[in-house]
Amino acid sequence: MNTHFCKVGKIKLGLSEALNLKELEQSYLRFIEEAYNLIQTDAGLSDFLYHEASKVKKVIFNLKNSNSNDLDAAI
Repeated sequence: MNTHFCKVGKIKLGLSEALNLKELEQSYLRFIEEAYNLIQTDAGLSDFLYHEASKVKKVIFNLKNSNSNDLDAAI
């Protein structure tokens, strides 16, 4: 079998194609707002939501950095 035209394992989706940046930013804002609203009534849930927001924030930053690095490499 000739593997010259085989693309299995060679095609990868970029992060921006797999994750929508606007949706991630909206979910980050929802986590932050909900955590702020719950800070007085349920501190544990509020901490959990802040933690989830921080994880989403890391993904957003990585996504933005990967997009800017791709543009620099093309120039």
